Amino acid sequence: MHFQHRYSPFTISLFAIGILVIFPTSFSFIIDAALAQQNSTSPSNENNLQPNIDAESVFNTKTMTLGNNVQTLVILIPNEGHHSEGEEDEARFLDQHFVPENAIISLGTSVLWFNGDVGHERTIDVKNASGNSVFNTGEIIDSQASKPYTFSNLGVYNYAAEGDPGVTMTGTITVDNIQSPVTPTSSNSSASNIDTVGILMVPTQDIDDYISQIASEGITIDNTYDFKDLRGGQKGTGDTQTLIVWTTSGKDLNETLSSLSELSADLPYS
Repeated sequence: MHFQHRYSPFTISLFAIGILVIFPTSFSFIIDAALAQQNSTSPSNENNLQPNIDAESVFNTKTMTLGNNVQTLVILIPNEGHHSEGEEDEARFLDQHFVPENAIISLGTSVLWFNGDVGHERTIDVKNASGNSVFNTGEIIDSQASKPYTFSNLGVYNYAAEGDPGVTMTGTITVDNIQSPVTPTSSNSSASNIDTVGILMVPTQDIDDYISQIASEGITIDNTYDFKDLRGGQKGTGDTQTLIVWTTSGKDLNETLSSLSELSADLPYS
């Protein structure tokens, strides 16, 4: 003899509710894990990031957002960037260990670091969201650049270098699906042709000479920003510095870096 059990919709509903009551933590854990996995692979849910390479904005926000037309970013290690705030004698020029300290780039963009910290070598280690090292620059001497690293996975990466004793220089790189190209400030370049963006810091008192020298090397000055430095000036530099956002289009990267190295080595920083 066989007995056939019939369950009403009401009974099934009670059964489902009972499962939720008994195992609410488990369901919450599953949902949280799914959301975490989604967020780890997609830094931006809206993909409406607006490129911004304005020097004043970089100074104030410590952030630069590149466009999807930029292939290479050159991050500056500024002179005296190895110091920290709160020191008895302020040595820094600006409140950033790196310029930009935070970069938002498109998938497939290459990043390298240019050492403008006179008389100091720096080694930068880049880690992914899991804390695993994905790139190490090796020692970068002053007025030289590191080898480039291409970011081929979405996510947020932290990078760091050791400064003075007890000082860790830190920054972040966010790799996202940026939908727009960067729009240049200068009328001498085309948004669709920009392939490299970088920043230099120079004394404002001789800005015309530096701009002329950079331009003569086929490097475009996109925009600049003058600021009063934190240390209040020093011999040869004055108390006002200028951030120069430069770009190139179709120019050999090694030639660009060589030109910048020569200029950097002649700056009156010490």
